Amino acid sequence: MAKTAIKGMARLQATLNGKVQGAQKNWMARLLDRVLRRSAQMQMNIGFLEGATYPKSSGDKSGLAPGAAYADGLPVAAIAYQNEFGGEIEIPEHEQKIYRSVAADGSFRKNGKFVKAKSSNFETTHTVPAHTATIPARPFMRNAIANNQDQWPALLAAALKQAKGDLDKALDIAAEAIVGQVQEEIRNLGDPPNAPSTIRLKGFDKPLIDTGHMLNSVGYEVVSD
Repeated sequence: MAKTAIKGMARLQATLNGKVQGAQKNWMARLLDRVLRRSAQMQMNIGFLEGATYPKSSGDKSGLAPGAAYADGLPVAAIAYQNEFGGEIEIPEHEQKIYRSVAADGSFRKNGKFVKAKSSNFETTHTVPAHTATIPARPFMRNAIANNQDQWPALLAAALKQAKGDLDKALDIAAEAIVGQVQEEIRNLGDPPNAPSTIRLKGFDKPLIDTGHMLNSVGYEVVSD
């Protein structure tokens, strides 16, 4: 099972357990006590889950092979892992289309810089030889944990209040919020930047975003032991 996920229930449970022990025996303490007993049998997973894959036509350049389409069915978790921790990968020889825009007088617009296919009226195909690519670490998942984990107990408590004590609904509310936090890290991470060649192909420098497929594949599941 390919999966890259934040496992949050254990930390939430330990923190809430401390709140219960220190609270007076009022309705909130009783509610939290009930939540703890139920949550001990549940696990919240947030990240790239089984079933999240790349379509071959995506041509996404946010990860392993800039300019090349990923294999049909490649798990998004594999790309997320490579981006998170970095490493070296072997890229086989492949064909690459280059798009430019040509003016009416035959000269290249934008000094011949690459453009998106939809903005192009001039296309060439080139053979890219096999080579080794070094992918730098871009730890968006670890950043999401470091920047937000201290807020998660309060987030779940607020979700319980919003859900009127319904744990299943509260976990959905909290998980959706944490998914948003992971996505925000993907959007905001800018260092290290893309290589100049990747920026030319994409037309912008958002290291973890091209088509948005990885960004939109962040999901969650709540499972019972």
